[in-house]
Amino acid sequence: MAKGKANPPVRERRVDVGKRRRVAEMSPEELRRELLTSEVTRLPNRRAFDEAGAAAAVAMSDVDGLNALNKYGYEVGNAVLKAKANVLSEAGLEAYHDKGDEFLCRSHTTKELLAGLERARAMLRDRTILVAQPDGSALSVRGADFSYGVGNDIEAAESNLRNHKAERERRGEIARGELRGITIRTKKQTATPVAPTVDYFRNPFDPQI
Repeated sequence: MAKGKANPPVRERRVDVGKRRRVAEMSPEELRRELLTSEVTRLPNRRAFDEAGAAAAVAMSDVDGLNALNKYGYEVGNAVLKAKANVLSEAGLEAYHDKGDEFLCRSHTTKELLAGLERARAMLRDRTILVAQPDGSALSVRGADFSYGVGNDIEAAESNLRNHKAERERRGEIARGELRGITIRTKKQTATPVAPTVDYFRNPFDPQI
């Protein structure tokens, strides 16, 4: 090091100091709850699904066109994920957010899952999702949907999910990288829109139950 030059201050890389401090202040119960909860949707996560043990019927689903939605901003994709989490819970499903656009559900019978997933799809398609923009306007997303597969275990559910997506592609309902059936409009707002929130009652690890 050259004489007379001080070392530059050491900076922490990609560390949320505030979050780290909050974690340090958490009780063991709060830490476990965070460990078992999706940060995006606040649904139980994949770890929680695995810890819940075997189920007689399992469903796997993913959101249509999430990559295309993310082109409008990741907050748009996240808003749709939260809306999907809401409708899964509202449809009475025991839902979990696995990763990205993938969700898992479990039940006693495949019949219950199929009926609940179709209820959730209908609710999501009919829901208007508003996403606030920096200029005070909002993006309105309507017609969001998802594909799903149901089976006796995750492998069967994933295989049937692929079959369902292929079937919907053949019918022209979805296409990779495209938003089919989904409309996005800009709405001028006189007040900041309320972002979609997640219904917490399906998460057994959340203290707000």
